[in-house]
Amino acid sequence: MSILLNRLLVILNDEKLDSIYYHIAFTLLVNLDRINTMYIAEIAELCAVSKSMISKFVRAIGFEDYKEFVAAAPFIENKYRNDLNYNKNIMGYLDNNGIDSYLNIIKDDIVNFENSLDMESIDELALDLISYKYVAAFGLLYSETAALDLQTKLAYNKKFIVTHLNDVKQDEYIMNADEKTLIIIFSNSGDYIDKYRMSEGKPKKSCFYKTKAKVVLITSNEKMKDDPRVDLCIPICYTTNIQTHSIMFQLLTDVITHRYRYFVRNQGE
Repeated sequence: MSILLNRLLVILNDEKLDSIYYHIAFTLLVNLDRINTMYIAEIAELCAVSKSMISKFVRAIGFEDYKEFVAAAPFIENKYRNDLNYNKNIMGYLDNNGIDSYLNIIKDDIVNFENSLDMESIDELALDLISYKYVAAFGLLYSETAALDLQTKLAYNKKFIVTHLNDVKQDEYIMNADEKTLIIIFSNSGDYIDKYRMSEGKPKKSCFYKTKAKVVLITSNEKMKDDPRVDLCIPICYTTNIQTHSIMFQLLTDVITHRYRYFVRNQGE
């Protein structure tokens, strides 16, 4: 998925139906295949707004100018040759092997999940959730749904954490976080720590070098446990290269919340 497509979807989720930003975002999404061939005046006419409003919108969603915005527009499936791309990894497997085979992989992953849980690291995170007043959880796309899932589950147990759908707000939070903050990152590949995977050229990230927060990474990339930007790495193990990470993340957030709940109930014993 392109960074522009992701940011436009965030606008649809965040803005009111009758807002000008919602209207612009929806119009651009419907016409996404045309954007990279259009001048700003044509985009303005398409959206029935002024050129200055388009410029304002472009900056509001995290692009420096119209040129950068247009460069991010083309949607090419698996543009960056990511083996974990949803259509290639999941839809491709279903096309070639069928639903029964896919469900069997998930069954095997769930059995393996039980046997591969790193409870020591999970308990460290659960105790951190008690000791840190400020906690945030982030990810992109399916990984961000895991952050939202954890936020909701912890809220049921009176622990309130922050997350943002907007990737620019995520970066700002991480960069400005102090030593009193705990940041949980869901990233199946681990690339969230290192690069902007949805941006042209996959530029390097700097926010994790600048943050003072404790960083916890939940990932299937075992190499990330030795990354100096990661203070605690919680692994998720799979039985194949079919990465059913959204399911596995949900299972793991149940375990994390349960251990948090357990430690809260047993404080002082």
